[in-house]
Amino acid sequence: MKKGVIFIILLVAVMVIIPAVSGAVYQPSERTPVKHIINIYFENHTFDNFFGTYPENPSSTDQSLISNISHPTNLLNNTSLLNSLTPVQSGTFSTSNPTEGYTAYHIDWNHGGMNGFLQGSGQSAMTYYTSAQLGPIWDLTEEYGMADNYYSPVISESAPNTLYYLAGFSPVFNDYGPPPTMPIGETIFGELNNYNISWGVYVNGSSKSFDMSSYIQGIGSYADNVNSWTTLTQQLSTGNLPSVSYVFSQGGNGYDMGAPGSLLKGEMWLISLINQIEESPAWSSTVVFITWDDPGGYFDQISPPIVDGLQLGMRLPFIVVSPFAKENYVSNTVLTHSSILAFIDYNWNIPALNGFVSKVNVPLDFFDFNSSRPPLTYNFGSTFTVPTNLNFNVTPNESAVNLSFTFPLVPQEPLGSLHYGEHGQINFTLSSAGASIFVKNDVVQSPFYSSPYLLLILIIACVAIVEYLPRRRK
Repeated sequence: MKKGVIFIILLVAVMVIIPAVSGAVYQPSERTPVKHIINIYFENHTFDNFFGTYPENPSSTDQSLISNISHPTNLLNNTSLLNSLTPVQSGTFSTSNPTEGYTAYHIDWNHGGMNGFLQGSGQSAMTYYTSAQLGPIWDLTEEYGMADNYYSPVISESAPNTLYYLAGFSPVFNDYGPPPTMPIGETIFGELNNYNISWGVYVNGSSKSFDMSSYIQGIGSYADNVNSWTTLTQQLSTGNLPSVSYVFSQGGNGYDMGAPGSLLKGEMWLISLINQIEESPAWSSTVVFITWDDPGGYFDQISPPIVDGLQLGMRLPFIVVSPFAKENYVSNTVLTHSSILAFIDYNWNIPALNGFVSKVNVPLDFFDFNSSRPPLTYNFGSTFTVPTNLNFNVTPNESAVNLSFTFPLVPQEPLGSLHYGEHGQINFTLSSAGASIFVKNDVVQSPFYSSPYLLLILIIACVAIVEYLPRRRK
């Protein structure tokens, strides 16, 4: 009897205690030299709206350099299409707001025809910015890398696309709710918690809340992980940045670049943040992913593909800044918001967050991990003074500003001497590498009053009443 008891105790130890200890001491290991990932998020622009004529800049005195800059697939590939659109004039950094929404975007898309924008989102959709407004952002793409095959996850607005950005899944298909919601365990935050990888969310102001928090049940228990831009600046300067950071430009005061607001303030904010990142102790081990949440109704010419059964949305700008980023590089890899999640999972050698994340491409072709580039400091003089503080209110008189003078910058390495191609792509997924899945089944959480069960009960009740009343009359 005693031997049997001892055997049972040992079996329990093997099955419960030892695995628990193993989980507690698990230390994720980086597959690359990257120890910090910073995700920066803006609002409502398409690829052609921002990079439709990149790298064309007729006012530049360095046309020789421009002729050697990589050309993405944009409006310059189709003169008749370019002539059907309207450039935003110099001295103007905004347009009226195109019509947004699930219905408008589907009309824009027109089942892949990409010819319904006038009917769906209106005349403002048919515009594009140039170096006059976007010179400094174009500099980032020239010095580092950009994608011309990066798409919003769904043909819809901010909420579902941002949830795919954070969780590779959305319980909503447009900007409504919550409810429904999802548990934090289904998001990247839950996975990072599980594997003891530090994370932070950074928002404008001291309220310590961001738009998507109301869709994520349980995130309130991690209030210390949600902080202001001021805290981000402090952590950058002291070298205390978490492993994964999400920086949201939204929250008022005009930093988010969304129409009908001006681009200028958000562009100044972005360059300020990039300067602070490159000047920080974290720079030598950092990757910065910059993207926009959804198309905002603006035109783009490329019909989005289907990935793992999901119809992707319009093409978006995507910029990669890192000491390991290839210079003057254009990635042709099919990517979407959840590809960033796949990179996080790949980098720390942890399971794919969910099935969709396992099936999207990992953006590895942007990088040369065998070399590291020194930091750059962006300084454009008094015409475009780069702020040193992320919370600023003074911007130049827009009507007197033409930012074409800022582009192009002298590259760190002569473009003709780079040891990699200026274009490339990679079809590599976590699924193809045999990765396991962290969240096998995404769960939608709804209170009973908004759940399908209540609807079912009401239907049954109505049927019962219909059946009962005639009998009652008899």
